Amino acid sequence: MRLRSVPRVLGLLPALAGVLAAVLLAPATAQAAPAAPPADTSPAVAAAPVTFTHPGVNLSTGQLDFVRSKVQAGAQPWKAAYDQMIGSSYASLSRTPKPRATVECGPVSMPNNGCTDEREDAIAAYTDALAWYITRDDRYAQKSIQLMDAWSNSVKNHTQDNAPLQTGWAGSSWPKAAEIIKHVYGNWPNQARFGTMLRDVYLPMVVNGSNRTGNWDLTMLEAAVSISVFLDDKASYDKAIGHYLERVPAFIYLSSDGALPKTVASQNLNTRDQIVGFWFGAQNFTTGITQETCRDFVHTGYGISSISHVAETALLQGQDLYPQVGERLRQALGFQAKYEIQAEPVPSTVCGGTVKRGLGAVTEVGFNALHTRQGIAMANTQTLTERQRPSGTNNLFVAWETLTNAENPVVPGPGGDGGTPPPASPTGRITGYGGKCVDINAASSANGTAVQLYDCNGSAAQTWTVASDGTVQGLGKCLDVAAAGTANGTAVQIYDCNGTGSQKWQPAANGTLVNPQSGRCLDATGPSSANGTKLQIWTCSGAANQQWQLPSGTA
Repeated sequence: MRLRSVPRVLGLLPALAGVLAAVLLAPATAQAAPAAPPADTSPAVAAAPVTFTHPGVNLSTGQLDFVRSKVQAGAQPWKAAYDQMIGSSYASLSRTPKPRATVECGPVSMPNNGCTDEREDAIAAYTDALAWYITRDDRYAQKSIQLMDAWSNSVKNHTQDNAPLQTGWAGSSWPKAAEIIKHVYGNWPNQARFGTMLRDVYLPMVVNGSNRTGNWDLTMLEAAVSISVFLDDKASYDKAIGHYLERVPAFIYLSSDGALPKTVASQNLNTRDQIVGFWFGAQNFTTGITQETCRDFVHTGYGISSISHVAETALLQGQDLYPQVGERLRQALGFQAKYEIQAEPVPSTVCGGTVKRGLGAVTEVGFNALHTRQGIAMANTQTLTERQRPSGTNNLFVAWETLTNAENPVVPGPGGDGGTPPPASPTGRITGYGGKCVDINAASSANGTAVQLYDCNGSAAQTWTVASDGTVQGLGKCLDVAAAGTANGTAVQIYDCNGTGSQKWQPAANGTLVNPQSGRCLDATGPSSANGTKLQIWTCSGAANQQWQLPSGTA
């Protein structure tokens, strides 16, 4: 969607108030209207996980690794989608953040004081985090951090009529960036302040949802779920998921719902006329129609997108919501796609025979989840999805989903491996230059103890576990780059495991052990194989002093 069209899609149109007033004040008709069905208040089937998975918003490390491998191989459509992203203004390394203390967003973007700036800076932070993950170019991670730091140091409030929706839009993008930077990149001194911003400025505005139109509520709930994951906030996560499971059936109609759509209890839609008014005049309810279909497909797409995003985040956290929302999502995608691509004429029974097209690039996530992973045929959705590739961003809260989700078979789940138990963590010695073993100096477990080469002796100081989370552990501590350094010659030590990027290591096919945060390799200084030779990080060269034999079972 072009930026200049944003004012047309913000908030409720003034006409809605007139429609609602008309149906609420109209005299009773001679024929009694059927009663509305009871509100759907089904609770979540499972509570939040005891421990949250990170990165845990929308995408797992397994999915991101899949994307990275496809881009590096030049495969399509991922390479074209990456080129689109990296060439956009959102990925510009010269971008200057535009934070403000109070973001004022009125109806139809009047006033617009910081609204566009906030949304675009949040999308840019996410764009830069993706760019860093794929390229391992630290400049992108640092730009993402700069954007997040600028806003966390400034914003205090959102005001005016569109404040809840604005908070939902920006609040859906910030955690996607923050999860990658905090839990994969790792070198982010102000991450706690950013968390405080999300907790104090964003979460209270969105966690209770909205009684406005469905796209408002669903976007706000997406932000609430995503923020709760970043904050490890179980209570807020459970609250948002519970409301989501009430809202989705009230947004997408299935014939099994009965004569009328389900409703949200707090909206007090008690008659057919009230429901018809809230559904923008829809008189006939057909499987797949949404609460905003007869308004336009743009707003409908926002709701569909947030439904997809929350389902993916929940699945990553080990909570499968697809048995509850998957069929509604499939039908909504197919119904809107059919008329978006004009596969069939719009019948008079659907919105009086006229719809406002413009669904937007919001189909990749749901299509991938249902078609790629579950094997469900979705012909119209597939045609639309492939026609729109590579999808970009709507400048609100959707960004680069052809890149991240197109034909991505990895099932998000705890640990990013589809919910299956994590692979065994091989344990044993690590040998290197001169056949010597990686050794913890003096067998000391104190933080900061140097790691060195030494004659192999089978001691505990030479016993390492290569864990599935990318850490290498010995004596209960993690192999760590001192002071989170990235320069050549930075010492390697052991330190309390803390999940930062300075403790992440990736085995490469050429036998090197790479620290992704720095982009440098584990290296024996000198090069020397003498006992006591200290280990460091250095520019990867594949030389003999950077070759390591890990415990059996690790590539």
